[in-house]
Amino acid sequence: MMEIPNRMEMLSRLINLTTWPVPLRTVLIRKFLRRWPLGPYPARLHAGAVNRPHYGLCLYQAATEAKALGYKAMTAIELGVAGGNGILCMCNHADEIKKNLGIEIQLQGFDSGAGLPLTNDPRDVRYYWPSGSFEMDKDALERRLGGRAEIIFGDVADTVTQWHGSPDAPLGAILFDLDLYTSTTAALRLLTKENILPRIWCYFDDIIGYPENAFADGTGEREAIREFNLAPERQILQDHLSPARVFKGRTPESWHEQIYLYHRLSHRDYNTNISGQTRLQLPLNVN
Repeated sequence: MMEIPNRMEMLSRLINLTTWPVPLRTVLIRKFLRRWPLGPYPARLHAGAVNRPHYGLCLYQAATEAKALGYKAMTAIELGVAGGNGILCMCNHADEIKKNLGIEIQLQGFDSGAGLPLTNDPRDVRYYWPSGSFEMDKDALERRLGGRAEIIFGDVADTVTQWHGSPDAPLGAILFDLDLYTSTTAALRLLTKENILPRIWCYFDDIIGYPENAFADGTGEREAIREFNLAPERQILQDHLSPARVFKGRTPESWHEQIYLYHRLSHRDYNTNISGQTRLQLPLNVN
């Protein structure tokens, strides 16, 4: 039997809906389009009318870059698969992007399958993340995936070291959801691999949170990013484009702050023109 919310819960939900920065009409239209996906995928993506638009943005922008560089395929990775809802959502985005751009997206997930490991490093925010959290039902997820994505099981420190990818499908997007500083630090080695695009779109799930998370510089994913950036030839930089340019005129949302771009400044294709323009010009107005 479905549980009926009590009066106070209903009032709380009403307050949240009517005072949320995103207008109520936008919320309702987004829900409608997520259930009945009408119109071109890029339009729905840029309207936030897709499930996990942050996943879709990273995959779509990476696929656009891959196509401009002449690739027919690229790889996208989710780090920290947990129950599997994220990677199933990636499958749906990948299908839409292939139809729209003609780029095949090979999907891989990294997870131990056994939940968060036990560590003693205080930068792992252990006061909030209990060990064993987010254990996976492997068989159920594998059935749902039906071969559309590969899950790589094991300690991320080992599996990332062994991963080399495919030169025909370079790594273009990574969705980080490992929660811990130690695991994220190990996973960032993916960005030092050879078979990658010059710029990789990244989403970091745990750089912002709630008061009880108490996320701060010096801990968790933020500290892993800071340490990685100490090498000048590689930089993970916050994306300042998505709210202002991609989502024109729309109210900024929290996930906009969680999109980052990795720049491999030494990549052989870093300076390759992907704009499609041979020469840009702004003529002087006549009047």
